[in-house]
Amino acid sequence: MINALRYGLVAQRVIGHLSRVGLTLNPYILFREGVRPHQTNWPGLAADFPSSVLAASDLAAVAACVSRTEQQIQARLDKGHLCVMLKHGTHVAGCAWADFDEVNDAACGYELGPGEAYLYDAFIAPEFRGRGLAPYMRVESYRHLRRAGRHTFYSISDYFNSPAIRFKEKLNAEAIRLYLQIKLGDRQVGQWLLRDFEQRR
Repeated sequence: MINALRYGLVAQRVIGHLSRVGLTLNPYILFREGVRPHQTNWPGLAADFPSSVLAASDLAAVAACVSRTEQQIQARLDKGHLCVMLKHGTHVAGCAWADFDEVNDAACGYELGPGEAYLYDAFIAPEFRGRGLAPYMRVESYRHLRRAGRHTFYSISDYFNSPAIRFKEKLNAEAIRLYLQIKLGDRQVGQWLLRDFEQRR
């Protein structure tokens, strides 16, 4: 573990130096969620922060919470994306999105099948952070997505984003693929599948 941490820090430093000259190395992991058992009981949170699927009446409140325009939020809804939100009284405490068609913010080329969804752009408002809302909102997203006929969920995390990796581990998510994306400026040079964890199993 010590060596892994040491090599990880070295790799981060190398990536940081390269980014200064316009070369971006982005290793990331594709996770499968919602398959293994996970915590489903959140005493106190369900009563104080009820979840629901975004309705038209909450469009302005969600847009304000995530600092996006109502038009940007509506554009996602028009594509068939689903937004699960948490409310505290009249305030939106957080929201998370699901795409039923594709892994939309990575070029990994992983195709979603029937009954699957890609989870992205989860956000907790700053004034509500530190209350354990992120995993609760994730599990509530699973619940609403299952009602919509989706039962397997995917997400991505940067390889060196330790908090995000620990978050996925707490949800018993499975790391299934490791990718490396390389950019020169804003142009993608290439992307490679470095490891398929399912084949190794």
